[in-house]
Amino acid sequence: MSKRCPGCGQMNDDSRIFCSVCGGPLDAQLRLIQDLEKQKKAPQKESAAPRKDDGDDDYVPPAPREKKKSPLPWIVLGLAVVVVVAVWFLLK
Repeated sequence: MSKRCPGCGQMNDDSRIFCSVCGGPLDAQLRLIQDLEKQKKAPQKESAAPRKDDGDDDYVPPAPREKKKSPLPWIVLGLAVVVVVAVWFLLK
């Protein structure tokens, strides 16, 4: 039995790890490892983080996010009003 090179299609002996014509790996796991190593060495793309102002007139910095306000103070105020009104009616 023989191995066919996925790169060039050349038939190789079973004992071979790399193709005798193109030098490509014949083992699927070895090809995967080499692909991962190529990805590590490849330059990384620029991230999607907002860029700093570099003097361009068309650059608009991102607007700061408004912090959501908690409804807790309004709930406490409402309960205080209810308590004051109830005490007022009971003492009257």
